[in-house]
Amino acid sequence: MNLSALLERPLTTYRRVFPSPDPRDPEVRLPLRTELFLVAHDDETGREYLDRQALCLGLAGAVLLELRLTRRIIIGRAYQIRENAYTSDPGRILITDPNLYGDPLTDAAMMVLKRIGGPTYVTDFIRAFATPDLYDRVRGDMLATGVLRCETLRWLRLFRKDRYLPVRPAYPVRIRTWLRDLAAPRHPSDPDLELPEIPTVALAGLVTALGLTRHLYHPEPGALHGRLMDIIGRLYDSTVRDVHAAVNPASRHRSRRSNPGS
Repeated sequence: MNLSALLERPLTTYRRVFPSPDPRDPEVRLPLRTELFLVAHDDETGREYLDRQALCLGLAGAVLLELRLTRRIIIGRAYQIRENAYTSDPGRILITDPNLYGDPLTDAAMMVLKRIGGPTYVTDFIRAFATPDLYDRVRGDMLATGVLRCETLRWLRLFRKDRYLPVRPAYPVRIRTWLRDLAAPRHPSDPDLELPEIPTVALAGLVTALGLTRHLYHPEPGALHGRLMDIIGRLYDSTVRDVHAAVNPASRHRSRRSNPGS
């Protein structure tokens, strides 16, 4: 499958899903951090599939990719003033649109990038933004926009437990379907118009980094993981790979061993 033009295609515009005139509309997408949150939880119990520290790293990566998808930043380029040109600098973040647009999470991410200042890399942002409260902030945003609902369970009138479930179960089902379809074998004659959208590829990068492919309800999760990794590895633009490396636990472990003083 020819993926060279993948990042040159028009980017999907992110929209709030609720209220939606037709929840079955295949063009309606949730924010990337919301899609990752849903994939990382059991649809029926709300149970988390991985520890919150790891998920917060993934959610920080998702918010960063949202900034890239909406063209508010560039990843992997440095601007040389003297030459008036961009040069390759893997993982480097450049702000191209510093304005705030009213979305609390992406605006907060932009403020963090501004506060860090100087040459900023993906790992710098992930480390600064993936605070322990990021999970609650993303979940609160999903509650406020009507993606999640809170259900309270009680025992003997003494104990209670809140669990958070999708308002519409079709959304997590659809998200997993997109990821499985992304890795489905395609005939060499398929036109470029059939190439997957960038948000789905970006989500695949986060899902594989966190080891969530086994929760996509695929009969061969190992093969699915390998095919998604192959797609990510063949992209000419390194944005998804840079975020994948910053979020992946194995990559972080190798980085700590090679930089014991960091």
